[in-house]
Amino acid sequence: MTVGGILGDPHYAELKQYILDHTGLEYYADKDEDLATRVSRRTSIRNAADCRAYLSMLAESLSGQTEMDCLVGELTIGETYFFRQRAHFDLLRETIVPDLLARNAGSRQMRIWSAGCATGAEPYSLSILLHRDFAAQIAGWDISILATDINVEFLARAREGKYAAWALRETPDETRDSCFIREGKQWLLRSEYRKTVEFQYRNLVNEGASGTDGCSFDLIVCRNVIIYFSREQMYRTVSEFHRRLEPGGWLLVGHAEPNVEMFQAFETVSRTDTTAYRKAAGQTNFSAPAVWHPSEIVWEPQIAKAREAEAEQTPVAAPVHDLTVHDLYDARVLADGGNWQAAIAATERMLAADPLNAEAHFTRGQILQNCGAQDEARDEFRRSIYLNRAFAIAHYHLGTSLESNQEREAARKAFRNVVQLLSDTVYDEPVPHGEGMTAGELVDLAQLHMELQTR
Repeated sequence: MTVGGILGDPHYAELKQYILDHTGLEYYADKDEDLATRVSRRTSIRNAADCRAYLSMLAESLSGQTEMDCLVGELTIGETYFFRQRAHFDLLRETIVPDLLARNAGSRQMRIWSAGCATGAEPYSLSILLHRDFAAQIAGWDISILATDINVEFLARAREGKYAAWALRETPDETRDSCFIREGKQWLLRSEYRKTVEFQYRNLVNEGASGTDGCSFDLIVCRNVIIYFSREQMYRTVSEFHRRLEPGGWLLVGHAEPNVEMFQAFETVSRTDTTAYRKAAGQTNFSAPAVWHPSEIVWEPQIAKAREAEAEQTPVAAPVHDLTVHDLYDARVLADGGNWQAAIAATERMLAADPLNAEAHFTRGQILQNCGAQDEARDEFRRSIYLNRAFAIAHYHLGTSLESNQEREAARKAFRNVVQLLSDTVYDEPVPHGEGMTAGELVDLAQLHMELQTR
């Protein structure tokens, strides 16, 4: 079938809903042409006459899952690399793993789940870290890493353990040479690091965490996965993660993931460069809350409009006075703790003292964005960019907010600005206000969003 034929098919809407319901890839909810392009490839291969025929194939009890797996391969992107988001691995090395070693000293076991593992770089990175940095401490321990994904092709490649040099771009040469065997243009991970990891197919939407054989985990890592889900599905998934964690267990999500209200059942552990979430000791589980409405936060839009007018009349080159890191940190800590009114009030005080501070506008925008107040958040990001044209992370957050509002061309422009601003920056240089993200990682994220828009 052609793309036009699929979009014009009377059963397309039914097919689309079936795909979204079974994959959770809400990203395609407003991208019919992109979805139809991918469906067209599979209908051509399967010789499906129309959408109804292809829907019947997907719903078939025996072969439907196989075909859905093939379709998912068209819909997902698996580009990843070892030790991605260095700040997370620093936190694992310095805080999380030592905490789990002390907490589990009696049982001498540690269970980790890498959810949405793609081609395996993430769980293998965890294995390398444990066996190299904590070899003496985990001797005699039962260490297991469950790695799951919805894409069976990715899982097959992950089990093979072979990677191109590009996947090792953030891996120190000494680690690469010690942990991998070079085979032509590829690098094979040594067996001692592969044997700890078990790869399994899991669909977070249909199975949630219930497909993990009922076991609980000390650490769950799920980075840049739930950003593709609807907000309701995000809540359900995070609720399942909380349920499957041992009391005192840890959750790591990606820098691009929503936070604050989404993870309110967790303790927030913040460092200057990253954030993690921990299930309180003695806590059991919680139910996913109803969809939270940003109207629960009260702010004064007339003040924001007045500030915007003032900023418009001020030259871009006007000096910007720095707020102390302590003030910005306080606002974020208040937001992380669910103290919305206090966090908003903190940013109000900052901006009352210095209405032309780009960092304060950006911080306020982050809080509003995480609360779901996207219109107000976009205004704040635009103000911060107006005051500091080179504010790369503000361009990125503006892009994600525009994307959620289906303003695709404007979002693409914002992501292009990120790439252009950081094109001459060293890959591993930290991004100001990026919570540990490096310039290279932010460029990768921006390019990922642009790639998803064109697929």
